[in-house]
Amino acid sequence: MFNISALFVTMKKIIVLSLFLIFIGQSTIKAQFTESKERKKMWRKSGKRHKAREAYNPYLKKKQKDKPSSIAAKQEKEGTRKMRRDYKRMNKKEMKKRGIKPTKVKKA
Repeated sequence: MFNISALFVTMKKIIVLSLFLIFIGQSTIKAQFTESKERKKMWRKSGKRHKAREAYNPYLKKKQKDKPSSIAAKQEKEGTRKMRRDYKRMNKKEMKKRGIKPTKVKKA
């Protein structure tokens, strides 16, 4: 009437397949709810644990000179000044080597 061994084989296949699908489903769900290290650092910086969680914002409650963009602009400005000075020095040296006297221009 019924072949019992064939029934057990199909049951084994069904069980293995269902376990496999459950395992894959759990791993994707777990990946959705885990936080990256950078995000955890931001939450840690945002304040004490008993307060409501707010994202860390470096521009919030900062003086103008301490903001990241102003610091970067200051560094860039210093870099351009240094490059200008170096260019002027190199230009003077080249002119000395060639025997040309540098002329001074009066500022208006």
